[in-house]
Order: sequence, then C-alpha cells, then structure tokens
Amino acid sequence: MLLTLILCAFIAPLGGVPIGHAAEIPIIMYHALVANPENRWEITPAAFESDLKFLTENGYTTVFMQDLIDFVHHGRPLPEKPVVLSFDDGRSPTIDILLPLLEAYNARISMSIVGRFTDEYTEIVDTRGISTYPHMTWDDVRRAFDTGRVEIQSHTYDLHGRRGMGKKADESPESYRSRLLADIDKFAEVLFRNTGLAANTLAYPLGIFDKNSEAILREAGYLATLSCRHKNNTITVGEPDGLFLLNRFLRCPNKPVNSLLS
Repeated sequence: MLLTLILCAFIAPLGGVPIGHAAEIPIIMYHALVANPENRWEITPAAFESDLKFLTENGYTTVFMQDLIDFVHHGRPLPEKPVVLSFDDGRSPTIDILLPLLEAYNARISMSIVGRFTDEYTEIVDTRGISTYPHMTWDDVRRAFDTGRVEIQSHTYDLHGRRGMGKKADESPESYRSRLLADIDKFAEVLFRNTGLAANTLAYPLGIFDKNSEAILREAGYLATLSCRHKNNTITVGEPDGLFLLNRFLRCPNKPVNSLLS
C-alpha cells in the first residue's frame, strides 16, 4: 500500500505530466491598442500584429491562464513554447481591434477587466464624448469570450486606483481584509450574473499588493495572481504556490515581444 501511495504521488494520470515537472512561462502584459500611443501602456495595432507574427514564426503557442492552472493542478501538458498574452483593463476599441487579429493568427489572450468600468459603460448608450478610451460593455465581454480566443479574468471590481489593492496607512488588517473580500465578491457576482463565468486569476491593478493580499485571494478561491514584475516564470506540476504573483513583461512601444523573450 505504501509503495502504491508513493507511485501515485509521482505519476500523473494517463497522458499527463508527472509531478515535479517544470515549465518556463513568459507572460507579456498589454493594455491598449491605439493609433497614436501617448504613453508606455499603449502600442499600435500594427505593433501587436508584429508580435503575433513573431510568435507564430518562432514556434510559440499562446495559452490561457487556465492552461497554466491545469498544468500545475492536473498535470495537463502545455505546448512546447507556451506564452501568455495578458491584457489589462478591457478597453472596448482594443477588443474590437484584437478579435480579427487573434482569428488571423490563431492566437488567444487573457483579458482582465475592471468590473465597475464594465458596469458603467454598459449603461451608457453612446460613449462618444464620454471618454477617450471607453471600456468594454457586458455585451463586448460575452462577444469576446464566445470567440473561444479570449479568457475573462479579474482586474478587481473597483480597486483600480491610486493604491490598487494595497493596504491603506490607517487601515486595520481586519478592515483591509473586509474591503478586499467585498470587492472580490462584487466582481464575482457581476461577472457571473452577466456572463455565467467565474474568474480564477486576478491581475493586480498597478501591480500593487500587500503582504496579506495573497492569502485573502486564496481564501476567496483564486488560483493565480499576476504582478507587474519584469521576470520570466517557472511553474511546476503539483506546486500551486508557483501560480501566485506571476511575473509579466510590459510590452512598451519600444519593447517588441522578440526583445522581451530574448
């Protein structure tokens, strides 16, 4: 019996990857695709298409965060050269540009949306003059998800601000925990009500987190989090801790994907 238990601990299900097997995973962080970039968070649609072309020609396969989770938790194989293309915020002009490009290059992305922005823009009939960069509506979210090329994840409901998910100076640990859980619950509620989906990954707004935020997110059922630290990642089958505070390379106008991956 002991030998059987030992073997089960190191052998994945039929066709799976053994426990302890590791994979390197680069994650590229994007925000907005615009004709005339004005800051380091924006690139042109042509620049993104150039990234997709490079990835395709060099044997990379775009994967979802769910694929990383399945690899670590269930030993499900990843492609030989996996890469995650992570988009934050959920701006509606960006998703309109993205969808035909993803189709053309057989690519997939992980889109982390801000719940409050999505709620607000759903209520606005005509976004012209409201904002330079309107955000996705719930119709946009459903349309993107239905393509099979866009995974919907969390960028919080309403913590995309100056301090993000960081603890305030005058906030007790109990108040901080309550505030985060209230936001997490609100995001889960509106996402499920409008799409029937559940997020299992959270991208930290502005990359800000607290020493206790990871434990709070795990308590809420999240299986992965995304930071803004510029590093590669190594994840390992059977080691779920490695899915938290994953690093991402920011794709700036002067940093094409080939330079980030090198």
